[in-house]
Amino acid sequence: MDTQGTNSTRRRSFLKLTGTLATAGVAGLAGCSSGGGDGSGDGSTATTTDTEQTTTVDSDAAELREKYGLAELDYELEDELNIFQWSDYWGEDIVPTFEKVFGVSVNVSNFASNEEMFNKLKAGGTGQYDLVFPSDYMINIMSEQGVIQQLDMDKIPNYENLGSKFTDTPYDPNPGTWSAPYQWGTSGIGWTAALLGDDATLDSWDAMWNDEYGGQITMMNDMRETIGAALKRRGYSLNATDPAKIEEAKQDLIEQKDLLLTYDSSNFETKLINEQASPVHGWSGDIFRAYWETYADGSSPVDYRVPKEGGVIWVDNGAVTAEAQHPNAAHAFINYYMNAKVAAAITNWTYFGSPNEAAEAHISEDILSNPSIYPPDDVMQSLEYIRNVGDARKHYSEAWTEIQNA
Repeated sequence: MDTQGTNSTRRRSFLKLTGTLATAGVAGLAGCSSGGGDGSGDGSTATTTDTEQTTTVDSDAAELREKYGLAELDYELEDELNIFQWSDYWGEDIVPTFEKVFGVSVNVSNFASNEEMFNKLKAGGTGQYDLVFPSDYMINIMSEQGVIQQLDMDKIPNYENLGSKFTDTPYDPNPGTWSAPYQWGTSGIGWTAALLGDDATLDSWDAMWNDEYGGQITMMNDMRETIGAALKRRGYSLNATDPAKIEEAKQDLIEQKDLLLTYDSSNFETKLINEQASPVHGWSGDIFRAYWETYADGSSPVDYRVPKEGGVIWVDNGAVTAEAQHPNAAHAFINYYMNAKVAAAITNWTYFGSPNEAAEAHISEDILSNPSIYPPDDVMQSLEYIRNVGDARKHYSEAWTEIQNA
């Protein structure tokens, strides 16, 4: 990983320097909630306590609203919001700040793949959640299947902060119809020198089929990402629809299974940190966080590359479910993460690229200048969006089932 210009502190110190959002309380990523006292004591004591807490909350909310330029909304919000998202998504203060400023209790659930998210919504109804975060190609599928609703752009004034290359996309070509870009990045190969040696430089997908690394390789537990990597290794598009090409990729992945530790889309970052796996197929930001967690004395054993054959460029997007029970709160949260300072705080935490041009004034220069996060033009040209492959999806599904059962 190119670390030229990176801060010499460890990641947590680095985050303090770059101004991650701070709130008065501490809350985790999942199931954050706001509220008053516990109701104990007699009536007069409870009333006094509630008044003091309300004053404190109002004061904190006003301060945060001013500090981050969070404008008042011209529509009323429901008092609850249910989000379905990828894990390790915001940093610990992002959701609590929204709750404090807008008076909405946020409940967060996690999924590990786009397919898991889609299948749960189809099986249990879209009203389970208000706001979901699909990756690019899934937006097209979900809109066609009636799983998400069109956005009310009048409720998302911060949409104008986005860069043009993220508003005219193959998965939502009419900007803002179905989706609101959140973060973007690449997928490629991460490794740790602690297992592979200091001279290791993995610049080809061939590394994931190298017998030398047998038993310590992980591939993502993601149908399109992993079959896509096998297709790119052969010089094909990761959106190939020719059954013969998909079959070749399937056979390659079946042959690879003897070398694998596991399929993993959720914990490869931790496996790198703990020297349990290397190389790993993963997303850029997760591997970069592993880099900072292992950073000491001016360097880290963790590195990352987009293979020379190319890889995936992805964009995660906020989308409002078709039967959202709290649609205004969902739109308000989209507008919130599109605020320039909030978007910058998210990127300074996740190390994924931000589609928010206005946020760049507040994003750490170390991140903006790092080619592993914001790749140069030649690397960008080797990347592809995962697209909706239409009827060929059945070939991918059948191949993935055979790979998993092999």
